[in-house]
Amino acid sequence: MNKRTFVSLMFCFVGAVASYGQNENENDYGVNEANTKFSFQNGILGGDTDYDYFSLKDHEDVSGVPLGGIGVGNINLAPSGQFTRIGINNIHTPIKRSESSFFSLWMRKGNEKKAVRLVRDTKKQYGMEGVKHTQYKGLFPTVQLSYADNNLSVSPVIRAYSGLVPHNVKDSSLPVVWFEVDLFSQENMEAALAFSWEDFIGLFNDPNSLRGFDNGQLLSEGRASLNNGENWALREKAETFVEPYKQGTLTGLMQCVADSLQPRKLTFQNYVNKVIVAVEGEKNVSYLPACGKTSDAWSQFIANGEFAPQNSKTLLTKQGQSSSASVLAVKTTLKAGEKKTIRFMLAWYAPELHIDEAAAPIGSYWPCGADYNKYYHNYFKDIESLVGYVAANRQRIIQQTLEWQKPILESTLPDWYKFKLINSGYVIYTNMVLTKGGDVMVNEGAMGGFGGTMDQRLSAHPFYQKFFTQLDRSEMDIFADSMDPEGYILHFIGHYYVGMGSEGGRVPTEKGWMLDNASGWIIQLVKDYEQTGDMQYLKKHLAGVKRAMKFLYSRIPAGSTIPIGPTTYDDFTHPPLYSYYAGVWLTTLKAYEAIGKSIGDAKMVEQAQKQFVVSQKEAIDKLWNGRFFAYGCEPDGSKRLDNVLFTGQLAGQFLSRYCGWGDVYPMDIVKASIISQCKISLSKTADYYANKVWDINLGRGIDNRGSQCWPFYLESYTALTGMQAGFYADAMDIMKHIQLVHLRKGWTWTQNLWNPSDVTYMTAPVTWFSTDVLAGAGINVLQKELRLAPVITDDNLVSVPLYYPNFWGVVTADPQTKSLKLKITKKYGKDKISFTKIISEPAGLPTTEKRQIEIKEFVVDEGKVLDLSQYWDQIVDNRLESPILPNADKHDFRYVMK
Repeated sequence: MNKRTFVSLMFCFVGAVASYGQNENENDYGVNEANTKFSFQNGILGGDTDYDYFSLKDHEDVSGVPLGGIGVGNINLAPSGQFTRIGINNIHTPIKRSESSFFSLWMRKGNEKKAVRLVRDTKKQYGMEGVKHTQYKGLFPTVQLSYADNNLSVSPVIRAYSGLVPHNVKDSSLPVVWFEVDLFSQENMEAALAFSWEDFIGLFNDPNSLRGFDNGQLLSEGRASLNNGENWALREKAETFVEPYKQGTLTGLMQCVADSLQPRKLTFQNYVNKVIVAVEGEKNVSYLPACGKTSDAWSQFIANGEFAPQNSKTLLTKQGQSSSASVLAVKTTLKAGEKKTIRFMLAWYAPELHIDEAAAPIGSYWPCGADYNKYYHNYFKDIESLVGYVAANRQRIIQQTLEWQKPILESTLPDWYKFKLINSGYVIYTNMVLTKGGDVMVNEGAMGGFGGTMDQRLSAHPFYQKFFTQLDRSEMDIFADSMDPEGYILHFIGHYYVGMGSEGGRVPTEKGWMLDNASGWIIQLVKDYEQTGDMQYLKKHLAGVKRAMKFLYSRIPAGSTIPIGPTTYDDFTHPPLYSYYAGVWLTTLKAYEAIGKSIGDAKMVEQAQKQFVVSQKEAIDKLWNGRFFAYGCEPDGSKRLDNVLFTGQLAGQFLSRYCGWGDVYPMDIVKASIISQCKISLSKTADYYANKVWDINLGRGIDNRGSQCWPFYLESYTALTGMQAGFYADAMDIMKHIQLVHLRKGWTWTQNLWNPSDVTYMTAPVTWFSTDVLAGAGINVLQKELRLAPVITDDNLVSVPLYYPNFWGVVTADPQTKSLKLKITKKYGKDKISFTKIISEPAGLPTTEKRQIEIKEFVVDEGKVLDLSQYWDQIVDNRLESPILPNADKHDFRYVMK
């Protein structure tokens, strides 16, 4: 199924749900239809597994680490040295690559001279060859790119970075990239470094006309297709100029538009009108202001390492013509054994938009919700003030950015995991929309521009919530504010090419519900409250929670105790009583019970507990077949699909245990389900990249073509659930191979949900659940409760970082000395956080066997250490299972009778 078909299916699915049960004797819930469509994509999965993750050699370059900021656009510096996915204007459909943006190195010793582009390719451009080899260390949002084995007399290393400072939105939403280039020579040499940057100003998606745009709701009357900006053409290239730029110690060039940019339809794109390329603290600087793709103007640089003096404003690109580029060059002398660092800055700026509501045509902007401006507009009125701030604060910003990476890199976790965890946060640059007013929406990825996707948010949110709680809550608040009068949480809260809601406004995506939208919102809300202790946040949304619960209860059919309706798994028809949502419903009830306990509402607690008992019994009675939960059945339990195995069947189990609300299913059932998934589908699939829907009779997956695996859900609802149940080795293996599938093709920073391809899908940060799972950790601030039960697999010391909204810590466990400590490495805010009890829920044991240990009050403060060594035997008691996946056929199924 291609993406366009997928988008269309999204909108027709809600209507299709109404037909459930109308033709029960004929309905096989899509199984036969999917069987006729199934086609495996050969050649995508399987391959190399041995990577040096911190020095990827000659790696594929479809994507690279995104550099830029939250909500301001980004660029990728790919492992080849190529700039790819240039999204300074549009983060949703970035320009795939630039041949005119690159670094170039000139070297001369005596009469011997050479100039090369620092790009790994076989082309000759501008009179210069590329290089044959590169080594790439990409850890979002930082890059180190080196060039060994190229017979270069000067060894260059490019280090690039942007700011991502936890809980500091200002310094994390700056449209700036720094490039520090180290030059080293064993001999006395002359060298020059040039940075060429293509003119991207004015290149943005825009409809040909406003015909049909009427500010109507997107989920009706075909408006979604009309507003699909992926199908809009790029605007004709605007006329631009380039002029010398000087500010403080910065010297360079400024590209700028000739006339103000006037899109027909305002969107969340960045209407960049100025770009600065500058070098810091250098004197021997020369320019090539405008260089076309066929220009021979580089001949001066090739000959002498510099360009002819030019100090006037120059035409850069004529309107409607192919973009030119501007080049900045620095010439220097290197002594033998000396390292010289040259620091460049790339910055861009979009002016604040002021909408004349009286004159603006209908459909040219969304008039009912959030603004279209950038968060940096709160602080910087122009590019000069922005650049001045960044130059003055550069060192602090990068130091604070590296702070959150350091505990991961210093941990005892394997390199592939460190690489995966750090880099999975990249979508905060590539998918998050952040307005001047602080409103947030996360683009789903592909989908025509729809964003603020609550069902996916349930798995996507942990990175934002841990590091930028303010931004996470903004999106949650918009979902609450736009709740339908019926009481359901919407699927979307906005659209990249239309607009989004704001508290007190409207969203262009009204209507369109799924059960797990309401459940996901409630679960995230309660988890946030427990991790922050923010009672006001909980009370603010209490009425909304009750409305959402009332809606969910209204979806329970006669003769059942579990709501029926559409869910996130909407690309393949599922039965009404669905194994995925049955578990999520149980977790929703656990969250509702937690609210009742927090506010002292005994009736709420009693209602949740009673409903949980009967709903759990129904889920097991009707769906458990002895080895796993069947895909689903009719509300009365008939037509159970025992021949269909589904990887989302334990979603509720994962979420509830992760949040500290206990198991929703007996542990023996959970373990049997994991074993069945490993034996039946995962072990039969290359890279364990399993179809989410697997037909046992056919012995293969039956998902629609193009959507065979939802890897991010496989990671949370199978792998991490398995880790909770004691299948540590299998869980890590699944996570590693999900990464390998993307890594081999150069898709580390463009991971897709449906199939490996070039899409930045929002749910990649799901990996940020895993630090807590590895440590068996969680917190309830108001209950002064710390959950801790680190997974220990051998006699080696274990070090695992923990991140929560108000503090960070590192858990160290040494089995040889039975030393167990938690060191607080960071504390945010002035509110007191303390713990008086430790809850241990070891992996593999049911939470009914949890251990509670009363301790002397430990106050969380930076640098303090909580020593729990005396409780080692109570806390560290994992019941780990032997690995299933490597030899699945040699393991027996486990049968658990009801």
